Amino acid sequence: MNASGLDRLFKPQSIAIIGASTDPLKAGHVIVRHLLAGHFKGPILPVTPRSKAVAGVLAYPDIASLPLAPDLAIICTRRERV
Repeated sequence: MNASGLDRLFKPQSIAIIGASTDPLKAGHVIVRHLLAGHFKGPILPVTPRSKAVAGVLAYPDIASLPLAPDLAIICTRRERV
């Protein structure tokens, strides 16, 4: 892996949360809240077909709907769905 690949992993400019949730107890919601609380500067891209927004952030129904390719994707869904 080259340096730019590592930068995307350790210093992402955009992050997608696959399996984001409006349930404040689920990982997909907690991660979005923590990114917001930590003042992440780049786009936060929640992906969920169930909601229009997660923690006040516009959500997308599927990966194909994302407006850009994120540097990092965090998967927060059951292993059966992955």
